[in-house]
Amino acid sequence: MPAGDLFWEEKVSMNKEKVKGIVIGFLIATILSSGLVAAANHRAMREVIYGVRVNLNGQLLHFDSDMLPFVMENRTFLSVRAISEALDLPADFDANTNTVYLGNRFAGQTRPLTQAAPHFDTGGLNSVAGFGSINIWTPASVSMSGVQYQNPLMFGTSLSHHAGGGPHSPFTLHNLDGQFRMLTGYVGRADGTDMHNATINFFGDGELLQSYSLNAADMPTPISVFVEGVRQLRIQVVFANHNASRSVHYGLVAFLE
Repeated sequence: MPAGDLFWEEKVSMNKEKVKGIVIGFLIATILSSGLVAAANHRAMREVIYGVRVNLNGQLLHFDSDMLPFVMENRTFLSVRAISEALDLPADFDANTNTVYLGNRFAGQTRPLTQAAPHFDTGGLNSVAGFGSINIWTPASVSMSGVQYQNPLMFGTSLSHHAGGGPHSPFTLHNLDGQFRMLTGYVGRADGTDMHNATINFFGDGELLQSYSLNAADMPTPISVFVEGVRQLRIQVVFANHNASRSVHYGLVAFLE
């Protein structure tokens, strides 16, 4: 066979394979598109019935045109927003968890501050030669005015009054990430420590939210701080100058909800 004829046969063979591939690809595309059309037709065949009326405690509810209830496949579909408005309940959607919340999304989530958002950083902690130190720690419990409290956050100082000392203000930082609504609890002087007054301040994302003056002779002071939307909480205790022979400790027993 001449060389030219061999080349021609090889070329024809290659073209046949190419055409075969095109035909197979076309058939696959046709089958897939047919399946999609069938699926689309199946979805289009679903019967949707409007005109559903909803009666709440004897009163017919009105729905906006974009929130009309309907029945499909023997199931009744109602708008969450419409129902929340009818029941006067706040509604919220968390895109991170794909969760719809009706009512108080924080209800039932009360946890100790030291567990729900333990402090990740502290400030104002130091030790001054001859004058003592400032400390923050989390013991299992603390006694305040004869009452035992669990899971406290402790602020303490044994710094004595000295020239140029000024007040001492240790603080802690807590990541709330906007997941809580309220901080509640008690703060008071720990039993067995010196009787010196202090102030406790709560800052949310740098803004002062609440401040309490603490009298060392009083029972623990109840606190309530609105923290909804707060991402970072800073708790600061300000100790006034004093001539202390023993340490001054204040315990904060707080819960996040």
